Amino acid sequence: MRLTRSSIILAVVGVLLIVAAAVVRFVVVPSVTKLPEDLDVTLRFEGTYNGINPAALSGGGGDLLASDVPIQATRQVEAEDVDGDTELVRRTDVRTVGDGEPAVTEVVFNVDRETAEAGPAPDGAEDVTDAEGLVFTFPVDPEPESGVYTYWDQYTLQHEDVTYLGEDTLGGRDVYLYESVADGELADPDALGLPASLPKSLAALAPGLAESVDPELTANLDAIVAALPEEVPIAWTSQTTTRVAADQELGATIAGGSTQVITGTLDFGGYPVVVTFATIEVDSTEDSIEERGGDVGDDSSLLNLIGTILPIVALVLGLLLLIAAILLAVRAARRTGGSPRDRSGAGSTAAA
Repeated sequence: MRLTRSSIILAVVGVLLIVAAAVVRFVVVPSVTKLPEDLDVTLRFEGTYNGINPAALSGGGGDLLASDVPIQATRQVEAEDVDGDTELVRRTDVRTVGDGEPAVTEVVFNVDRETAEAGPAPDGAEDVTDAEGLVFTFPVDPEPESGVYTYWDQYTLQHEDVTYLGEDTLGGRDVYLYESVADGELADPDALGLPASLPKSLAALAPGLAESVDPELTANLDAIVAALPEEVPIAWTSQTTTRVAADQELGATIAGGSTQVITGTLDFGGYPVVVTFATIEVDSTEDSIEERGGDVGDDSSLLNLIGTILPIVALVLGLLLLIAAILLAVRAARRTGGSPRDRSGAGSTAAA
């Protein structure tokens, strides 16, 4: 075999293509499956509000009870800063109940770009929430099992186990269905416009709104109400069931929703009165699901191109060029007359 300039060039290019295939598959692909540095996703929701009219509690008038009031909501998740394998992500929720003013809640999380789980705030980052568990998406190739993940609940500042419910197809994408339930003391009632206390005149209505009341309280209600302070404190609790439909391949949220039940507990002279203040239920709109499914489908196609098709094409071309280089070298050797022994024998015969 005799190496020619052409065979050397083909061999070098072939090796470079094989190396490029390995780099793309084992270096580039893992990097593009992390949370993107330009992350910017918006989901849209609709639902209903049932419960006590907040305006009535604040003295704004209107009916005391509100039923099936429409809700429009959005959630935007966008990257603010990236530091290696972690990313500061701002989650902005905007919720409008009926004709009311939009309520805006902003939270910044420090998220692991590979696991999609939030963690402690970086040193000196005062506006970043210390959190645990998932906060808006699942990781790539999520596990279809219960107890593998936890989900963060901002209302109670706690994380709870995620339960796997099954499979579905939404927005043209195969998804896993998950659910997480967080139940506890409401961390920031003021952020939801909830009062810390009620005037005695309004608090006196609570026993009539509660599902159950101690019989002794009912029998002595007038006397107990008369002895209440002018402002009766309320202890607020929240139970939120979060639902997520995560893409089976990329883990991205295709659709989601939540049901939040807010309850208030008032102390009537040693008798706790628990009132369901509101039930707030929202789910992704059909348009949002279709749009999100299309975007995730595009991301999946791009990942398939980068992670599968390009490495295979580069590997096959590289091997073909190496084979071509070997064939050229063999062909060149044959053109020069074969082996040294053959050339030596031919010279002896000529001399004779």
